[in-house]
Amino acid sequence: MKNKIILGSANFDQIYGIKKNFIKKSEIKKLFDLALKNKIKTIDTSPLYNKSEKIIGLLNNNRFKIISKIPKHPKNIKREDIKKWLKQQVMTSLRNLKIKKFECLLLHNANSLLYKNGDEIYKGIRNMKINGFTSKIGVSIYDFNVLDKILKKFKFNLIQAPFNILDQRLVEKGWLKKLKKRKIEVHARSIFLQGILLLKHNQLPKKLIKLSKKLVMWENWLKKNKFSSLQVCLSFVLNQRQLDGIVVGYNNTNQLNQILKLKQIKNNFSLPNLNIKDKKLIDPREWLN
Repeated sequence: MKNKIILGSANFDQIYGIKKNFIKKSEIKKLFDLALKNKIKTIDTSPLYNKSEKIIGLLNNNRFKIISKIPKHPKNIKREDIKKWLKQQVMTSLRNLKIKKFECLLLHNANSLLYKNGDEIYKGIRNMKINGFTSKIGVSIYDFNVLDKILKKFKFNLIQAPFNILDQRLVEKGWLKKLKKRKIEVHARSIFLQGILLLKHNQLPKKLIKLSKKLVMWENWLKKNKFSSLQVCLSFVLNQRQLDGIVVGYNNTNQLNQILKLKQIKNNFSLPNLNIKDKKLIDPREWLN
């Protein structure tokens, strides 16, 4: 189990998620020590996560492999400036992280590959690999329809996608098998759906009240089977053996420790139908509207 876990960093020194979680620098140092003790060797981050890259740079000391992301390019950027802009982004991240090379560079906005300058963006990120600034290149996706279009045009080493009990598209639509057939690494993220799956139905914010029915089913099933939500969420994802990595979020060292000590439930539990198809409920970008 532990060899697949990747440390998430979206709430490092910034508010993140439904419960507005925030991890202080002093706690992050303890998290890193705990992770290394448990042979977790990779961190997922982004320049969009406020000061996350700089904090990791201060505390890492080259102990972890780093996956980071390239943000969406400026709206009115000229085609001839894209490669230069992209390289500047990469160099800034490397400096902030105090590393010479990424384990993987992901495009944060997969849609940008489908616009008029998509081929130039791809050439730019591919050059980062050719020139030795990253071992792998990939995309972080929310929409699997976008992924289908991207892979018809471009080659990537890694895809990061959401996968959890409420959002099962990665497996349900056959994407995990398709990607593995193409020898593309697959990392699952949002396994707790930004903490939603760890809440009670009466703790949901008003904008997500439509999730109540599914969460009641979820709570009742957990109670009946005497499982914790944390244990089932993690086991559900780990039971997909073709996954290469699982980005895990946590609020503090204690919660990460709980995750690491959990006993995986093998494929001997049958969940009720919790899968949701309404993207407005399972895509966190929609929650901002």
